[in-house]
Amino acid sequence: MTGAPPNPVNAREHRLKSYFLSTSIPIHLFFLASTSSHTQPSHSTSIRLVDYCCCLADGSMWKSSKLGPLRATLLSALLIAVIIVLTVSYRSLMSTAVDIRSATYQAALAKHAHNSSLGFGEIVYISMPSRTDRQDAMNLLSASFDIKIKFIAGVNGSEISPKAIPDQAPSDIRPSVLGCWRAHANAWRYLLETNLETLLIFEDDLDWNPNVKRTLETLSMQMQNSKIRLNEPSDYERRIAPYGLDWDVLYLGSWRHGGNPDFKQVVQKWDDPDVPDISGLNKGKYGNIAALRNFGLTDEEIGKMRVLAPAYWTMHTTGYAITRRGAQRLLFQMSYLGDMHGDVDVEITRLFREGKLRGYSLTPPAFSQFKVSGYKDSDNIVLGKTTQGYGNLNGVNNNIKGSARQTMVDSLNLDNWKEYDRLREEE
Repeated sequence: MTGAPPNPVNAREHRLKSYFLSTSIPIHLFFLASTSSHTQPSHSTSIRLVDYCCCLADGSMWKSSKLGPLRATLLSALLIAVIIVLTVSYRSLMSTAVDIRSATYQAALAKHAHNSSLGFGEIVYISMPSRTDRQDAMNLLSASFDIKIKFIAGVNGSEISPKAIPDQAPSDIRPSVLGCWRAHANAWRYLLETNLETLLIFEDDLDWNPNVKRTLETLSMQMQNSKIRLNEPSDYERRIAPYGLDWDVLYLGSWRHGGNPDFKQVVQKWDDPDVPDISGLNKGKYGNIAALRNFGLTDEEIGKMRVLAPAYWTMHTTGYAITRRGAQRLLFQMSYLGDMHGDVDVEITRLFREGKLRGYSLTPPAFSQFKVSGYKDSDNIVLGKTTQGYGNLNGVNNNIKGSARQTMVDSLNLDNWKEYDRLREEE
């Protein structure tokens, strides 16, 4: 049985429905892209729209010439819609445009120091897998300050293949030295395996001042308005980098400090209420006090101001940040060239002094080692060879004001039944 012949009116309606389906989807998507983006529609997008409209105009989207008047009406409506979308998109772009050089934008970028990665791409910490006590402490500390950290396993140097040992390493280099270097090298490599621009690296025995986010926010503002950069920041830097990207290593947790004697005047200093007073700073040739005096601070200013200077003499890898270029240079020097002769922190300092690595150091630091004394202070001391130490509740830091660990203890300590007693007394 043959079907009834197709109704011309129904066929026309079908073509109209097909037309609206084919046109409404791309225009709708174009509208969303134009109004939700901070960038103008691309040239290629505009060309596609023009081609689309021309396709309508020459009739290639239509099978029937009987719809000429309706086609013209719909084409006119489409063109008007395109003009409206482009106008709204342009006005939206103009209204949301922000001057990335403005103090307002810089202040907003500096506020990233209060996020869970302290304004860096991510935070990682290095810990030997066996030191679950330190891993517990690091996770407690980070959770107490709303910071996210990722674990990078420490390395047993005796398990490193002889073929993987840097070419210039001395034959009697200790396995612990090799393991420490390799763990940090793994952190450098981790950054290159991501799409991050910066990485903050901690060791698992650190402490910081309870207002560290405020300290880093101020540091960000200082670095965004740096007077000691070698070149102007790019617009990309200004837009996304709270601490800039003109450095390889940003030393935030050094124990020893000292600037290049040939460039003592290349410093940036500012007031900071979270600097420890002079009695809380370490002394000695490479201590904070001597370094701050060499940087030009008077004894009245020491204990009130911080200094940012080109990194030259640093010690310990308690807390430092790297850029992608910094990760490359560190791996290039110590692994690819094999230019590694001893402890990784000493090698980084050597590269600073030789001019093969570019960085800044913060004095006094934002991060400090946390010492409990005894065998727990080192992964290399055999159990039972020294005293038990003070324990976490009596541990000490240096060169920072206050203690994040003590703040954590105060917030987590609980005397539950004393609270119930208080409620009973109030009844």
